[in-house]
Amino acid sequence: MRKSIAIACGLVPLLAAGVAEGSCGSAFCVLNTNWATQGVGHEAGTSRLDLHFEYVDQKNLRSGTKQISPEEDNEDFREVRTINRNWIATYDYAVTKNWAISASLPLVSRSHSHFEDPTGANSFEKWDFTKAGDARVLGYFRFDNEKNPLVGYGLTFGLKLPTGSYKVTNDDGAVAERMLQPGTGSTDAVVGGYYSAPGIQQDASWFAQVLYQQAVSTKDEYKPGNQFQANVGYRYPFAGDWQALLQLNGMIKGKDSGANSEPDLSGSRTLFLSPGLAYSLTHDFQLYGFVQLPLYRFYNGIQLAVDWAAVAGVTVRF
Repeated sequence: MRKSIAIACGLVPLLAAGVAEGSCGSAFCVLNTNWATQGVGHEAGTSRLDLHFEYVDQKNLRSGTKQISPEEDNEDFREVRTINRNWIATYDYAVTKNWAISASLPLVSRSHSHFEDPTGANSFEKWDFTKAGDARVLGYFRFDNEKNPLVGYGLTFGLKLPTGSYKVTNDDGAVAERMLQPGTGSTDAVVGGYYSAPGIQQDASWFAQVLYQQAVSTKDEYKPGNQFQANVGYRYPFAGDWQALLQLNGMIKGKDSGANSEPDLSGSRTLFLSPGLAYSLTHDFQLYGFVQLPLYRFYNGIQLAVDWAAVAGVTVRF
C-alpha cells in the first residue's frame, strides 16, 4: 500500500484553501488570513484580494508521535520526500454589512518521490507537476452587535468543489496516489463559525475560528477523511505600520475511505504555532508572512511530515 501524504501544516487561509479554511489537500497550511474573521471591519460593496505562497517540505517519516528512520519503514512503498510550493488566490466581496462571499483557487506545484518495494526491486518513482487544485466557495454571515460593535461573530458555510485533477501521471505514465493528486474528486460541505474582539493592548485584536469539512459527493471509490479545524490568533500593532501576528492552529483529519484509499496510512492530529509579521503599505494594502512550527503531531500508520512551513502573501482591499 502506498502511504498517503501527511497533513503539512495545521492551517491555510480560511478562504484560500480553507483559509483555507480548510485545506483543500494534504499538503497545505491551515492558516487564517481572512480580515473579516479577525475583526477588521468592511463596508458593503468592498472587495478583498489575497494572494499568498506556501512552502511545505515533507521529508521526515513519522508514525504516531515519533519520527522513524527509513530502515524502520516496512511498507511496500517507502516515501522519500514531497515538496509543495502552493499559490493560493482568494477573492472576497461584502454584499452587505452582514453578508459576504469568498472564492479561492490554489495552484499546486508538487514534487514527490518514493521507492516501490524497497526490500526487493527497489524501483524509484517520481512525480513533478503544477496544476490547479480544488476551488472553494464560501459565504459569511456576521451578526449585528449594536451593544458592542467592536466585537464580531458569525457563521461560515459553503463548498469545496472538485475542480482539481485526480488523474495526474508521471513521465512513465504511472498515476499518482489519490492523496498526492492536486484534487480529491470530491465535493465537500464546509461549515463553521468565528468570533473576534479587541485585545488587551490598544488597537490590538484577537479571534477564534472553527471549521468542519466533510465530503458529500465522491468519485472513483475515494472519500477524503472529515476535517475539523480550530484557529486562535492575536494581532498586536507596533512600530507604526508593523503588526505582530500569532496564531495557534489545530486540525483533526479522519481516515480516508473507499477502494482507492489507504485508511491505515491516512488521518492525523496536528497542532502548530504560527508567529508572523505584517506591514501595512496603506490602510487597505498589507504584506504578511508566517512561519509554522509543530507543537504536537500524531499520524496514523507511516506518513511524511514537515518540521516547519512558511507562508508569505499580500492582501489588498478596494
